[in-house]
This record gives sequence, structure tokens and C-alpha cells, in this order.
Amino acid sequence: MVKLLKIMPTKPKSPKNAKSKEKEVEDLDVGTVHEEVEVPVASEVVFRKIWTIEKFHKTIAKRDLLDSPVFRCSVNGMSTFWNISVRFWKGSNGKKVTNPLVVCLNLTGCETEETGQARVRFQFGIWDANIRHWECCPISSIVLNLQNSKELLSVGYKSLGIMDRHIDSSKDVRIMLKLQIIQSDEEVHSLSQDMARLMCTDELKDSVVECSCSQGERPLKVHSWIVKLRSSKLGNRLLPYQNDREKNLKYKLDLSEFPHGLVTELIRYVYTDKVDNPDKYTHKLLPLSTRFQLPGLTALCERNLIESLTPSSVPNILLLADQCGCDNLRKAALHYCETSNEIKGSVHHTGSNKTLAWRVMEMVNPDLFLEACESIGSSSSNLDSPGTTGSWSE
Repeated sequence: MVKLLKIMPTKPKSPKNAKSKEKEVEDLDVGTVHEEVEVPVASEVVFRKIWTIEKFHKTIAKRDLLDSPVFRCSVNGMSTFWNISVRFWKGSNGKKVTNPLVVCLNLTGCETEETGQARVRFQFGIWDANIRHWECCPISSIVLNLQNSKELLSVGYKSLGIMDRHIDSSKDVRIMLKLQIIQSDEEVHSLSQDMARLMCTDELKDSVVECSCSQGERPLKVHSWIVKLRSSKLGNRLLPYQNDREKNLKYKLDLSEFPHGLVTELIRYVYTDKVDNPDKYTHKLLPLSTRFQLPGLTALCERNLIESLTPSSVPNILLLADQCGCDNLRKAALHYCETSNEIKGSVHHTGSNKTLAWRVMEMVNPDLFLEACESIGSSSSNLDSPGTTGSWSE
């Protein structure tokens, strides 16, 4: 019989020969392990990496450049290797300028069985240690040729100003990167992209969409069967329609109270499950998603709004969540009020136009306002009481 205990690592019984025992245990760790994601559609995967620069001020004072450790992003058999680097501007006197920083994303290598183009979307963020929230830059996008290579390629950069609020109690700074790799072949053959092409062609479309159009904006046309399939509420808005010039059009979808851009994004979601401009339209799409019973769009809007919570936006987001009956978003906004030290210290302060959003909430929904104040740590119902100094602006 084989005695398994003989091949298992064991704790040394005595200090005798401790070093040799430790070496023996260490030698049992052979090779390395890395993570690879397998998913039906790689474009749905977003990699999130956080780089902590320890003792930030001391570190940048001593060095002319900073590079993060290389990290791997592996999905469906393709591995890409990246790092984040910090570089410095130079002033007119030729000396290093330490604020703002230039934060760069670099592709350091690629391993793939099939070469081809891919669209890379990335976003930098910096941690606000005061309110414990990520401040995010706009999303950037670039098309790359991905092939087996170990050459360094600079993909993009952002200029980041480092403020006192970005330095945590350990004197560290944290920089976040969100990275998404969308392979061209995958986009071409995905259902979402096929539906996007269907949306862009007038072939077999039998319905015209009435909406508020500005100069240069053309009326939208849709397939009635897709509208009915995706939302019975929208389907009920389809009315009989006749046009002698376009006899293929049989229905009219009445969305005349909404602007063209908003309706375009709503229709885009109906066809593709995606929204092209979420930051611009999310707060307007959320009420439409509940009104027309599109739960997937509701979830998409909630996620985007939760990620965009800031001390100045939280009162408006709270009102919107309550108005639309979005319990997850409401709870997240109230929790944000509870955990944000900046809100706790400033919500009672006054100043020019700084309490507009909170005043509006107090007037239109006093119960919600009271609940928010209780989450913040106070049941006061008057943000503008005499003697206070400063509060939130929109």
C-alpha cells in the first residue's frame, strides 16, 4: 500500500534543520498559474485592473518614469499582455512636471492562434479616497492588429491631475484600468451585430417611427414584428398607416413626445440589446425602460447610473430611482450616501446654488429626502438653515 502522507508537505516538527525543511516545502510549488476566460462572446468581457503606487509623492520625486507590473488578459485562446506606465511632462525650463501625470496604456505582447484586427476599448480611473469612489475618464477606443509579438506598442494615454483627495491614508494612489477587447470576426458574426445591420437597412421594414426630429434628422423605420416581440407596450402603440409613396409601410409607432436621439437609442436597444451613448442617454432611457417594460434596458441603465454616482449626482439619481420604482438603484444610492464621508461632512453646508438638487428633492419628495438624510446620519429637513457653511451643487 502506498503511504500518501510521505508525499504530502508537512510542518517541521522541530527547529532542527528548519531551513532545509522550508526549502523542501517551497520546492513542491512547480510552475505558474494564469487565468483564462472562456465565453461565448469575448466582447462582453471587461477586464478591470488596479495599480497601486505606494508612497506616491516620494516615489515620483525619485523617479523619471513608472511602469506597472505586466498583466495578462486571456480570453478564448488569445492572450494579450499589458502594462500601465506613468510619464511626466516637462516645463519650459526643462524640469519634470509631477502634476498632472501622463498615464499610458501599453500592449507589451500578444499570443494568438488566429491573427486579425480587434477593437480595444479602455478607460482610466483614479480613486477618490475621501468619498471612496472612482473618478473615471471618458472611454477611448482604438483598432489594433493582434498577432504573435513581443514588441511594445503604446495604445493610448490620458493626463490625470492628482489632488489631495486621491492620496489615501497610506500615502498611496490607486489607478484603475477597464479594458475590453472586441475581435472583428466575432463582431461580424455575432447576433447583436447582425441585428444592428438589420436595423440599418430599410429592407422589409413596415413601420415608421414618429418622433421629434430636428433639421437634418430623418424619420426612423422599424420591423413591426421585432417591436411586438420585444415589448408588448411598444407593440400596442403601432397604429395603421398608409403612404402612397411607400406602400410597404403599414404601421406607425407613435413616439412623438420624445426627441430623435433618444428614440434612436431606444430602437437600438430593441434590436441589439445595446446602447451606443449610455452616459448621455441613461437617465432618460431608464423611465422609458420601465414604461415600455424592457427589463434588460432597466438593468443596463441601473448599472451605468450606479457607476456614475457622485456627491453631486446622487440626489437626482435617488429621485429618478424612486420615480421609476428601481429598488436596486435606490438602495445603491442610499448606501452611497451612508458611506460617503464627503456627503456626511458637507450636506448641511450652504453656498451659492450648492443645495439645488437637495432642495428639489425636499420639495418634491420629502419622504425620500428624510430617508436620504437618515442614511447620511441626520434627520434634519432643512439644508439651508442659518449658520451652515456650504453644501452640494449639481
